[in-house]
Amino acid sequence: MNKYKILLWLMTVAIICTMEACSEDEEPDMSTSVITVEKGESNAFDNYLDLIYRETYNINFMYRFEDIESDMDYQLVPALYENSVKMANLVKYLCLDAYEEVAPDGFLEKYFPKMIMLVGSPAYNNNGTIVLGTAEGGLKITLYNINNLDVTNVDVLYEYYFRTIFHEFSHILHQTKDYSTDFDKISSTDYVGGAWNDAWDNSSSLEAGFISDYSSKEENEDFVELIAHYITTSPDDWNAILEQAGEDGSDILNQKMAIIKSYLLQSWEIDIDKLRDAILDRAEKLAEQDLDNITIE
Repeated sequence: MNKYKILLWLMTVAIICTMEACSEDEEPDMSTSVITVEKGESNAFDNYLDLIYRETYNINFMYRFEDIESDMDYQLVPALYENSVKMANLVKYLCLDAYEEVAPDGFLEKYFPKMIMLVGSPAYNNNGTIVLGTAEGGLKITLYNINNLDVTNVDVLYEYYFRTIFHEFSHILHQTKDYSTDFDKISSTDYVGGAWNDAWDNSSSLEAGFISDYSSKEENEDFVELIAHYITTSPDDWNAILEQAGEDGSDILNQKMAIIKSYLLQSWEIDIDKLRDAILDRAEKLAEQDLDNITIE
């Protein structure tokens, strides 16, 4: 028997064995997919999120960890359920409800990012920094470090979560209706691009007219960082920042804030001082809020 006959014989045996193996089982139902996806049932929290986020604002609030929506460049862990409940209530109370007090009807439904995703762990960069939050195309905001959530410390809440939200939301606003180019000219020669993390080791970005080191990256980041910091800072603390910035730095900051105030009022009918008051008033009453509540009334 030559090699071609041997090969033909082996193929025949393989086909017969395959047919016999199939005959031992019931004929497969070709209308049913062989790929199965486990579908969890909706719980009370899911129903609560549907009501206060999806149905009201068309926002998908994601607290379950999904690889397809996560940044695979980092080693991340899911958010704790109990902290996710607290964060869902916090975002509504300190952010959405505050905007509702001062913004035109339909403003949030139309412009606020359509997805908020929670991640339990921080996202660590190789340069020693951590990612506080990310945004993708104005559609999705990811908040990290949810498992270390401390609802008793408003300053930490601002720094780790809410300035990120206000920052990213403000990007959507200026990308929709651009601000005056006069803003770009104020610090045009002082922006440092990607070197912002190392550029201010021996000097103060505040004295150069930047509210944060990251503000010095470029014009758009400067613009939204100012908004995020201003509306989460009391008038007294803001005045202290201006004093710390010195004469030159405070003058630059005041010039930028004048343009921002005019922009928000004329383009969006939002008085930034009223928005700040709404946020700060809510922050003062935070201890009175039941952040574990998921009751649908």
